[in-house]
Amino acid sequence: MKIRAASVVFSALLISSAARADVAQGVEAFHKGDYTTALAQFEPAAEAGDAEAKYWLGRMYDSGLGVKHNPRTAYEWFQRAADGGHAEAERIVGAYYEEGTVVARDFAKAAEWFEKSAAQGNDKAMRNLGNLYLDGLGVPQDMQKAEELYHKAAAKGNARALRSLGYMYYFGNGVPQDFIEAAEYFEKAAKSGGGGAEFDLARMYYRGQGVPRDFAKAAQLFEAAAQEGNGKAQIFLGRMYAFGEGVETDNTKAYFWLTVASAQEPKLAEENLRRVKGKLSSAERAEAEKMALAFRPK
Repeated sequence: MKIRAASVVFSALLISSAARADVAQGVEAFHKGDYTTALAQFEPAAEAGDAEAKYWLGRMYDSGLGVKHNPRTAYEWFQRAADGGHAEAERIVGAYYEEGTVVARDFAKAAEWFEKSAAQGNDKAMRNLGNLYLDGLGVPQDMQKAEELYHKAAAKGNARALRSLGYMYYFGNGVPQDFIEAAEYFEKAAKSGGGGAEFDLARMYYRGQGVPRDFAKAAQLFEAAAQEGNGKAQIFLGRMYAFGEGVETDNTKAYFWLTVASAQEPKLAEENLRRVKGKLSSAERAEAEKMALAFRPK
């Protein structure tokens, strides 16, 4: 009996090792855009119980890569991976409950899954859980707990957590309002990968909040945010080109950025476009509109 038990354990280890090898090959194929090979590696490993393979199948169905886009099937694979202890899958399941699009919205369940993921060191889950504590959704509102979670995530380099800390100090949520502190967090966030913080920092330079007023610096940061697709940054940048704030006056660039922004901020864009439109010839407007149609966020 002992020999048979040892044999069963050894066989299980061999299967587990083979599954991990298949998943590694699948991940490599996935990143190369070879989704057929990735699927062929992930499916048997997932059916054999590999949580990592289940997670990757969730990603494929979520994005419609190599398979037909199916949010429900994606959720089911993420749930199976989460049940197997996969930290990122746990966070994603929490996000499903927070959003309430595929499953019924349940902030308490979202908090439970974020907590499980955060306990494994997932910095994204720490920030997600911090957001729930900040707003008192599914958990009692606790600004101090939110701040602690943001700090833990920020210590792992999470740019969005740094931005969240910036907002706490900008608005004085649970901490004394402090524009200098807010600007420092936004700057750290921008240097750590953004998370949208370029726009926040640009606005502070534009207004002179917590930092010396500097239109040129603001324009530079608005440009970075605008290139990433931030509609409000595109509005600011368009206005700055129209009025020559921190940049040379350029009505063509102003019209271009305001036209791009109109997809997200139609009201604000239209108000500003009317002011610029009359300063351009029909040929200049046509060229700017052509450039706007070709624009793709970075």
